Amino acid sequence: MNSLLKNGIGVWPPSYSIKPINVLIDGDTIVQVSQEPIKVAPDTQVYDLKGNLLLPGFVDCHTHLAQSFGRGIYDNLHLTEWLLARSWDEPMNEEEVYAASMIGALEALRTGTTTVAEMTTVGELGDIAIEAIVSSGLRAVVSIPMGDYQEGKKRPPKLNTAQCLEATRKTFERWHGAVDGRITMRVSPVGLPACTEELMRGCRALADELGVGIHTHCCEGETETANSYERFGVSEVELLHRCGVLGPDAQLVHCIWLSERDKQLIAETGSHVITCPSTNTKITDGMPPMPDLHKLGVNIGIGCDGAASSGSYDMLQEARLVSLLGKVRTMDAAMFPAEEVYQMMTANGSRAIGLGDQVGGVEPGRKADIIVISYPKIHLIDERRLLSNLIYSATGGDVDSVFVGGKPLIWQGEMMHLDEEEIIARALELMRNWNTYY
Repeated sequence: MNSLLKNGIGVWPPSYSIKPINVLIDGDTIVQVSQEPIKVAPDTQVYDLKGNLLLPGFVDCHTHLAQSFGRGIYDNLHLTEWLLARSWDEPMNEEEVYAASMIGALEALRTGTTTVAEMTTVGELGDIAIEAIVSSGLRAVVSIPMGDYQEGKKRPPKLNTAQCLEATRKTFERWHGAVDGRITMRVSPVGLPACTEELMRGCRALADELGVGIHTHCCEGETETANSYERFGVSEVELLHRCGVLGPDAQLVHCIWLSERDKQLIAETGSHVITCPSTNTKITDGMPPMPDLHKLGVNIGIGCDGAASSGSYDMLQEARLVSLLGKVRTMDAAMFPAEEVYQMMTANGSRAIGLGDQVGGVEPGRKADIIVISYPKIHLIDERRLLSNLIYSATGGDVDSVFVGGKPLIWQGEMMHLDEEEIIARALELMRNWNTYY
């Protein structure tokens, strides 16, 4: 079925000027974008935007949606303490994992995210989390975090190397390409501090066999990064390079404690970097060196990480922080202007997580993953400055409507496909009875 989004305003590259926009959708794909009115057949579903701002849906390049239940529990902990506290969690049951993942997914949708790169968990609980994402309507690149080495004082790993790889294969067989391609898979060693070299090499071999990329945490903490020199005699990035992990299909999350050689290797191999600034600042990972990587030509995406470490799944908050941290790190007020950060949260993010030109733009041939921002508002005034105001002043609360694959999931503030009140009420009931921390 065709649908038309008409009478909006949009951001038009390469000048990023704000002009009228009308978008025609055939099924789940954009087929026409025009500043002029588009004539359509009588049976076309028409959505009148009435002057609101139409944008590509945001691409959150690294999430842990089930951590929505952990929000506020781990405050005031440094990364190493935070990791240890997380390691002694009592396992959540299936209903809790589903509810927590659904709450995180709905928060993402409500704040304008249409695609997530979700690192969930191994086994049946991981499947439950993915089922919640499917029900939410989000597009997702999913993975299960694999570790076969005891990291510090954390619990010993539950699976050995071969079992980790087999678990990923099983998840791939069930989920890759599911829901008409809305769900895809990546191979995810959780991070070198919790992985052996054998597992890293096995992940590369499996990723090549399955034809998908690799998504892993990298150089997040100073102590954890230093551990690589003790174990392997080289940095995390150098070890990943030695294992064949780096490359154009590799997504390295955090990348804070990098040497100059590390930065060069990331750039030379065409690896992508995902920065999660709220987590990096809240649990004091360190100052992300994104300006250095950007200057080397590295493609950078943005992730909200998990609410247990970042606090929210609002990509507009993350994008603003990426820009501000870049400016203060370099003391260059021109670093990461609004236009560049906008690309990070849309088109660059899509490329970073392996979706290429499928999403992240409002162009013919891309999936119709589209959001609508309420306009004008007190803090979003004057089209000449609208993109800047979006990045530096807007929040997810300004999102009015959300479409994924041409389907309206939220229209004029109303959730169209789910009973949001019921979901929230059940999640609240589960949290009130959740005795793990209280």
